[in-house]
Amino acid sequence: MKRLADRFNAITFTPRSVGWFLLFIAFFTYGLFFWQRGFYWDEFPWAWIYYRLGPAMLAKTFTTSRPFWGMIYQLTLPVIGPNPWLWQLLAVVLRWLTAVLLWKILRALYPSHPKPALWASLFFLVYPGMGQQFIALMYSHFYIVLSALLLSIHLAILALQNEKRRRVYFAASWGLAAVNFLTMEYFYFVEFGLLVVFYQLLPGAFKERAKKTILYFLPYLLIFIAVTLWRAFFFEFQNASYPFVLLDKLKEGFLTGTLYFLNQILISFWRTVLEAWILPFLTIGLSGLGRLTLTLMLVLLFSGIFLAGSYLFAFRTESANDRDFARRAAWVGLTLWFLSGGSIWMIGNLPQFNFSLDRFMLPFMLGASILLACLIALIKNPRLQMILVALLVGFAASRHFRLEEIYRRDWRTQQELFTQMSARIPALKEGTIILSNDIPVTYYSDNSLTGPLNWIYSPPGEMYAMLYFASIRVGKTLPSVEPGLDHELYYIGPTFYGNTDNILVVDFEPPGCFRVIDPEVEADNKLLPPAVRDVARVSNQSVILFEKQNQLPRPFYRGVESDWCGYFAQAELARQKKDWDEVIRIADLAFALNDTPNDPLERFVYIEAYAHAGDWKKAVELSRASYKVSKNYVGPLMCKLWERIGRETVITPEQVSALGELQGEFECAP
Repeated sequence: MKRLADRFNAITFTPRSVGWFLLFIAFFTYGLFFWQRGFYWDEFPWAWIYYRLGPAMLAKTFTTSRPFWGMIYQLTLPVIGPNPWLWQLLAVVLRWLTAVLLWKILRALYPSHPKPALWASLFFLVYPGMGQQFIALMYSHFYIVLSALLLSIHLAILALQNEKRRRVYFAASWGLAAVNFLTMEYFYFVEFGLLVVFYQLLPGAFKERAKKTILYFLPYLLIFIAVTLWRAFFFEFQNASYPFVLLDKLKEGFLTGTLYFLNQILISFWRTVLEAWILPFLTIGLSGLGRLTLTLMLVLLFSGIFLAGSYLFAFRTESANDRDFARRAAWVGLTLWFLSGGSIWMIGNLPQFNFSLDRFMLPFMLGASILLACLIALIKNPRLQMILVALLVGFAASRHFRLEEIYRRDWRTQQELFTQMSARIPALKEGTIILSNDIPVTYYSDNSLTGPLNWIYSPPGEMYAMLYFASIRVGKTLPSVEPGLDHELYYIGPTFYGNTDNILVVDFEPPGCFRVIDPEVEADNKLLPPAVRDVARVSNQSVILFEKQNQLPRPFYRGVESDWCGYFAQAELARQKKDWDEVIRIADLAFALNDTPNDPLERFVYIEAYAHAGDWKKAVELSRASYKVSKNYVGPLMCKLWERIGRETVITPEQVSALGELQGEFECAP
C-alpha cells in the first residue's frame, strides 16, 4: 500500500487529470448498462408528440409551463432522435460537465485549495438525494440549463480576474444568465449568489467592495427584473401548474406564514445537506437484489471507495489551510443553498427522497455539496478526510446503482406490456379508452404510458387512445363508465376525444400475461384488482381491430416473443376471431414449453378452443388444472366459461357428458 501511495503521490494533478477523473466517476456511477435503459415518465409522451404529431405540437405542449425551455428540445430532439441509449450517454456527459464547471468555479475562487474544491465537485457529481438521473431525455435539458448557470458564474469570475477581456466575459455571462432566467424556475434565484462571489473577489474596504459588488451585479439584476415582469404580467400561464403557496400563507397571517417558511427551511436543510448523505448508509439493505446486481453493486461500492480514496490521498498541497476554505466557501455554499430553495418553497413544496418529489433536490445540490466539502475541510487529519470523502462517494454511487436497477426493470416491464399488447391488439378503434390495473412500474404513470400507447395505435398527427389506471381515474378524470357518454381530455398538447361506449378493460400483473378482460366471464373475477373488477362489465372487445397499422420504433419494441405470454396473446386474438384451429396450433407450441401459467385464466382460451375442436378430454383436463388453483375464486369463472361453451358448441354425447361432469364438480348453478 505504501508503494502504491508513493506512486499516486508522484502524479501531477492538473485540471485535465481532474476532468478525466470526474468523467470516470460519472461513468462508473451512471453509465453502466446505459443501453438497457430507455424513456421514462414525461419523456415518452414528449417523444411521441415530437416524432408523431410534429415539432409545433411539442412547442404547444410547453407553452403552459416553460416555453423557452421547450425551444431547447426543438434543437436537441432532431439531432439525437428517438434513441434512448444516446440520451442516457448525453445525460452522463452533461452531469459530468456540471461537476467540472463547479470545480473550475471553486478553483478560480480559491486557487490554493484544490482538495476541497475536488471534494465539492465529487459530492455534486454523485449527490444521492436526487434519484432521477436516469430519466435522461428530460434531465439532459435540466443540466443544459444548469450548465448555462454555472458557466455564467464562471465567466463572471473570469471577467473580474481578467481586465483585458472583461467586457467579453461579462457579455457572455449575461447571455447565459438570461438563458437560466427564461428557461425554468429551478435555478431562478441562484444567480444572486454572484453577490457573495463578487464581494469575496473584489479588494478594498467594506463600503468600496459592496459598492463595486452591486455595480457589477446590476446587469444581472436588470435581466432578472425584466424576466420577472414578463412572467408576472405577460406570461398568462405563470401559475398553471403550481400556485404561490408561500405568498398565500403570508397573506393569511404574517406570523404563521413566517413560521411555515422557517419550518420549510429547516426541514430542507436537514434533508438536503445531511440526511441525503446518511440515506445511502441506511438503505444498503440487500433484500430483493439478484446475484448479479448484488455483485456489481458491491464491486461498484468498494471500487468507488478505493479509486476516490487513492486519488484524493494523492492530491496534496503543501501550504494550504483547508479551514480557510471552509470559512470562505461556507458563505458561498450557504448563499447558493438558500437561493436554491426560493423556487421550491414559493410553491409550498419540500425536497423528498421518493419519486417524483426527489426532483426538488436538484436545485439544492450545488450549495449542499459545497457545504459538505466545508465540513470535511474542518477536519485536521488528512487521512480521515480521505476516508470520509471516499466512503461518501462510494456509498452514494452504490445508491444510484440500486436505483438504476429499478429503472432497467421498469423499462423491461413496459416493453413486455406493449410487446404483449401489440400481439393481442393489432389496432384500436378511434376514441378508445383503455382502463387497466396499476401497472407495476415506478417511473411511469398512466399519463406517461399513454404516449407509447398512441405511438402504436394512432396514425401520425392523431390521438386515438387514452390509458387510465382504473383505481385513480374512474370517478375523477373519467367521471363515469356508463355507456354513451362523450369524454374529452386535453393531453399536454393534443386533445383526446372518446366515448364510454369504447372502453376496453385490460390487466397486466407480471409474471402473469397481459389480458383483455372478458366481461362475460370475468364480471365478478375476484382475482382482479378491485378497481378493475368494478369496471370489467363495460369492457368492449369490439374496439379491437385486426389489421395492424403502426408500431413502436425498433429501440422500444422487442417483437413478439416465443414464450408463454407471447403465445397466449396470439391465442387470445385468434379466439376473438373464432379461429379455433389457430388457437389449437398455438396451444401445441405453448404447452411444448413445459411452462406453467402464472394466472389460471391463461388456460381459458385453450379450454374453449379444445371444446370447439371436440377434444373434450383435453378441455376437461385443463379446466381441472385451473380449478385446483383456487376453487372459490376460479370455480365461478369456470362455470361462466362452460356456460358459454355449452351455448356455442354442437350438442353431442361427449359435450353433454363433459358439461354435466364439470358443472357438478365446480358446483355451478343450474
